[in-house]
Amino acid sequence: MQAFQDEPFGGLPTLGMALIHEQARELGVVVLLDGNGMDEAWAGYDYYRRAGAIDTKIGPVQGTFTPSTHHPCLRPEFASRARPFVPEHPLRDPLRDLQYRDVRYAKIPRAMRFADRCSMMYGRELREPFLDHRIVELGLALPAAYKIRDGQGKWLPRRIAEHLLPDGVREAPKRPVQTPQREWLRGPLAGWADHQIEVALAGWGQDWLDPVATRAAWRDYRQGQSDNSFPIWQWISLGMIAGDEHG
Repeated sequence: MQAFQDEPFGGLPTLGMALIHEQARELGVVVLLDGNGMDEAWAGYDYYRRAGAIDTKIGPVQGTFTPSTHHPCLRPEFASRARPFVPEHPLRDPLRDLQYRDVRYAKIPRAMRFADRCSMMYGRELREPFLDHRIVELGLALPAAYKIRDGQGKWLPRRIAEHLLPDGVREAPKRPVQTPQREWLRGPLAGWADHQIEVALAGWGQDWLDPVATRAAWRDYRQGQSDNSFPIWQWISLGMIAGDEHG
């Protein structure tokens, strides 16, 4: 997967996406439709309801309550090279500026890169109807009342679909589909993850990561003191790259 992505990929969900395209090839399905863009353009994610309290400098990581970064694990000279993301506020509205961040910088560019590389890995065509620029522009232009009502997002698309879809589908709440990456890395994949992290610390990671702090964070994660697998996967990815480089 890293060879096809030309970079570390996002985690186990990317592997799951690749398996879908592999099965599509086996079944002779050439074109697949994806739903990227609907939640971003029409405020479908839960955090859009509290847009005014969201720090737009921090990218969204859902399903976790602990920080997505581990600065103490980085060597100071390496961490000093980081440049903060300075978000734009072109729409001058907390909700729409948050949507703009996700469409322009955070969620869509990342998701589309992984999705496109996965589909091309198996020669499948992936189409994104909800990323039609007219749909996205309309969603960003409209005020919040057309997107969020009674605590539920995507209000206007749901109304448009009243005569097209059954109520159970049209009014279904947002249900994120998450792989059990968090549980697997501290469970059945813990030994493999530990090996990859050690490979990372013995390779390029020794110049970038503080081994004592990194091992301590990994130990805390295995013991359930952190619920965010994002930094753990970054270290694993570094180990997989280092292992490939050295045969």
